[in-house]
Amino acid sequence: MMEISLRDVPEQHVVSETRTVDQAGLEAWLPGAMARVADRARAAGGLLGTDDWPFLGRTGGPGEPVFITVYEGNPNDGPTPVEVCATVAAGGDRTIPAHREAYARITKSQVTRGELGGVYEAIEKWITENGLAVARAPRETYWTDFPSAGPDDEVFDVAFPVT
Repeated sequence: MMEISLRDVPEQHVVSETRTVDQAGLEAWLPGAMARVADRARAAGGLLGTDDWPFLGRTGGPGEPVFITVYEGNPNDGPTPVEVCATVAAGGDRTIPAHREAYARITKSQVTRGELGGVYEAIEKWITENGLAVARAPRETYWTDFPSAGPDDEVFDVAFPVT
């Protein structure tokens, strides 16, 4: 059984890159986009990471950069706008407002076994069952190097901003 929780997310300043992609295009574009926004974040005064965002609950290990990928639709259904963001202390391209989100922590094996779609569905169902409503587009919050992670390593959170 997957654990779904709520957390309060502070305002975040981000540098970002957006592209309209389907699933295959997403898989080809995302690693390069993350590298480009990380470089831009470093040039803008520093790429923030897990040490800067205690709400992620990733304390105790080595600090890792944090990336947020926002989906305006489902790339499995066809081309959809996707935004990849790197967090910075100030400035950036835009500000993500403070919000509350329902989220589930994901392991690499959940992704490689094709279970990610079911995670999104389970979170949406949990939101409704708990009297909440989806407020904005879903997102994935990454904090580790996905390709080098082991199958049981937690690699990102799937989250929906809620009201």
